[in-house]
Amino acid sequence: MKIFYWILCLLPVFSFSDRPFFYDEDRVRYELVQTNGGKSYNWLFLPGGPGSDSSYLQSLIDLLELPGNVWLVDLPGSGTNVQEETDYNRWFEIFPRVIARFSQPILVGHSFGGMFPLLFPELEQRLKGFVILHAAPSLWTEEAVSYAKQFNYPSFDDAIAALSADPNQQTFEAAIDVCMPYYFPPKSLEAGRKLFKDAVFQYRPALWWLQKATEMQFTAAWVPEHVPTLIVGGKYDCMCPYTLFQNDARFNRDNVTHLLIKNGGHCSWIDNPKAVQRVFAKFIKGLSKKTSK
Repeated sequence: MKIFYWILCLLPVFSFSDRPFFYDEDRVRYELVQTNGGKSYNWLFLPGGPGSDSSYLQSLIDLLELPGNVWLVDLPGSGTNVQEETDYNRWFEIFPRVIARFSQPILVGHSFGGMFPLLFPELEQRLKGFVILHAAPSLWTEEAVSYAKQFNYPSFDDAIAALSADPNQQTFEAAIDVCMPYYFPPKSLEAGRKLFKDAVFQYRPALWWLQKATEMQFTAAWVPEHVPTLIVGGKYDCMCPYTLFQNDARFNRDNVTHLLIKNGGHCSWIDNPKAVQRVFAKFIKGLSKKTSK
């Protein structure tokens, strides 16, 4: 019943669709996507970018049978959760409060959504489980360039130069479009384009994170010690190469399961939905066993 009490304590409820949105005092937006009986888990889906609207993760959620409550989470200034002025550095302060609001939270983070939580060691005591999809445990830029060379994809230098010279929403979207082959293998390229095109993607938080991660020489400050953790990567994901986790000995632990999807790109549930369904089902089964002990 805690979840319903928590909802009543939020700021006013908005209904932009047939599903309600809830905002907390930090202007984080939560969308309750599903409520399934049997378990009191709260699945929190945090999108990539950062800056992308969490709605693109609906295509993943639709594949899965998740016990408990399933939420899409958008930090302030991300996607369609646009605020007039957003200091993205406040996300460091806000994010732990997001997790603390829920009982038995299971975090599912894609790309940035899987990187950012690794900066918060306190999550070891708060998370029931952690799923990391197509992310990185450390600064990814150099490895991404090196890893992509094997595929001989077209250069995106001109688009990146245009973005650097005049960063705005238009040059950002043009750069993302040119980079699509680096996200998705040929067979799912058009489906990937559509997935990204349908989701609002704000450029400011994306550029903020790239600069912040570079300045701080991003690396995981937290490696889950006991929290059941699943790490999924794709062979054709050249933006967040799986080799970064594969070669990071810190994540070679009994509580951490790794899966490389050999025909997968940056959103492997498009390329191999059955493999993603199987690994989630196995992960859920492991959570149930851990709870029953």
